[in-house]
Amino acid sequence: MDKPLKQWLLAQAAYYLEYLQPKKAIALLEAVRKLDPNEPDVHRMLSYAYLKANRPEESIKSADSFMQCVKPGTDTRAIKWIKGRALLKKKKSAAL
Repeated sequence: MDKPLKQWLLAQAAYYLEYLQPKKAIALLEAVRKLDPNEPDVHRMLSYAYLKANRPEESIKSADSFMQCVKPGTDTRAIKWIKGRALLKKKKSAAL
């Protein structure tokens, strides 16, 4: 995928997340993931978008995919926070 196009798509997805439109962000990010399945930023952003869209299962899967794609030594605190929040949502919805 063309790097400037990918950067623009990721920026657009970030805009949607910033303005509380996770479904639009998910649509863009899933398309980018199909074209570049080993890009960690896509998995990280997807994990957050799924969390915001109240889809904790997908959020957890994307967080795990991020961990598989990321280089050793990378700061993973943000994805661990996202996965933790998704696990809490999943646990709460199972208790209902």
